[in-house]
Amino acid sequence: MRLDPVAILERFLERPRVAYIRAVLDTYGRAPGGLLANGLAFTALFAAIPTVLVALGLSGLLVDDPALQAALATALADVFPPLTEVIDAALVAVTQGAVATSLVGIVALIWTVSQLYVTVDIAFARVFTEEPERDVVRRTARGFLWVGVVLTLVIVAIIMATLLAAADTVLPSSVPLGRGVVDVLTSWPLLVALGVVVVAGIYRLVPSRTPSWPAVATPAIAAGLVIVLLGQIFAFLAPRLVGVASVVGPLATVFITLAWLSFTFQALLLGAAWTCVEDGRRRRATGSVLAGPAAATEPRSR
Repeated sequence: MRLDPVAILERFLERPRVAYIRAVLDTYGRAPGGLLANGLAFTALFAAIPTVLVALGLSGLLVDDPALQAALATALADVFPPLTEVIDAALVAVTQGAVATSLVGIVALIWTVSQLYVTVDIAFARVFTEEPERDVVRRTARGFLWVGVVLTLVIVAIIMATLLAAADTVLPSSVPLGRGVVDVLTSWPLLVALGVVVVAGIYRLVPSRTPSWPAVATPAIAAGLVIVLLGQIFAFLAPRLVGVASVVGPLATVFITLAWLSFTFQALLLGAAWTCVEDGRRRRATGSVLAGPAAATEPRSR
């Protein structure tokens, strides 16, 4: 009996699970996801620097406690390990001039964070192609809204850090509340849970057409877990890679951070492609069950 490799391969590729994976990869590839992830990595790196400056600068303005600034920098480094070098440099900058650094950082944050959201919105529009893109006005307005969200989170983090520091001064030294809370916040279970929640929120809020929760759940869990794992891997590799590339110094840190951000956004966009395919499949299945063939007004299948 003669075996036909081409026929075997075609039968394998036509299997439902394999076809489903191919649809996800095709959606990601048509975006194109890799190129968009690299662009998002550059934009995110520029947005991270003023965000850290604002967080540390505002902590100096509102509390004027160098110990609190150092504790906040340590907490940020624990949550975003690959940005440790950036955070350390920002801490030195704010200690030399908190007021000027904070003002410059706020202006830079408004611009970079709003542009980061605009870039993410464009990337998702390339993935979720069945719906029209948002116009420039709506996209920019949503970008400034996210700036407000980031500033609010920064202020909340400073208030929490201040309260924890005050609690540590009141409580006995045998009860290190602040360090204990930081350890809990940077623990694996909470980081994974936070990553999944953030990714699920992005998959629900950014696309022009809001996917259903069942379509978002599994991709968000997978992408959130991969993103947290990537952060831990790069946190382990970064000091060793920087040591090997000590000749170029800070430049090596920038490239390592860009690589981490690029892989992170690739995971995010792959999850978005998965969400798009799953949401389309569920919409078509619901339409076929409730009303027979899909109406012309529903998103076209790929």
